Amino acid sequence: MVSPSRRRMDWKNVRDFKSIFAVWVATASGAGLFPVAPGTMGSLVGLPIAYWTQGISPLVRVFFWVALFLLGTWAAQIFDEKMKTQDNQSIVIDEVVGMGIAAWTAGQDLKTWAVAFLAFRFFDILKPPPIRKVDEWSKKQISRKWAGFGVMADDLIAGVEGLLVVILLQKLGFL
Repeated sequence: MVSPSRRRMDWKNVRDFKSIFAVWVATASGAGLFPVAPGTMGSLVGLPIAYWTQGISPLVRVFFWVALFLLGTWAAQIFDEKMKTQDNQSIVIDEVVGMGIAAWTAGQDLKTWAVAFLAFRFFDILKPPPIRKVDEWSKKQISRKWAGFGVMADDLIAGVEGLLVVILLQKLGFL
């Protein structure tokens, strides 16, 4: 049974290492438990991680973000199962990954980081096409095996759209 509350926390179901680790990952070390704007908190957690990855080789960087996406997919799946929810708003690992993608070309420029953050939050909150379609698809899935991927997928696309805005502004000389 899926709870109508998208912030439901059923802590009695979090007793073993697997569940505790999934909650830790899904909430980005607890950022998703913040009572106001958990998605923004998750995006803020993503900023220093994205900054840290700027200095590593592109191949290792791609591997890191793909691995974090896959780990987030697993954690979101377990988290929703344990909380008996669907796309629980406390899951913010998707925002961490989306923010990492949006800031891919930010380098050391603070203005670019701010634009990447704002662009990602804009697309994540308003969900223009195709983000909304992916978000709706993920919530209609009959099979629970796709639930974690659905949680992550719309933020992946929001991150790509945010990155496209950043790249466009960089090419036009605004950043």
